[in-house]
Amino acid sequence: MDDPIWSALPAEARRAVDEHLTAGRHVHAIKAIRDASPERLPSIRVYMDVIMDRKAELGLP
Repeated sequence: MDDPIWSALPAEARRAVDEHLTAGRHVHAIKAIRDASPERLPSIRVYMDVIMDRKAELGLP
């Protein structure tokens, strides 16, 4: 995925996000990104954009 926020996450965090998304746990996925991000993002909308892009890449509804 070509996203600077996603690219900044450690591989372990990216795997955790994918697992949460596959299980339908969106809030957990957002928390995993937030906890692993090197700097806090200004709004939850930014995190949601990353989540939606990742879901599309994984082929999830």
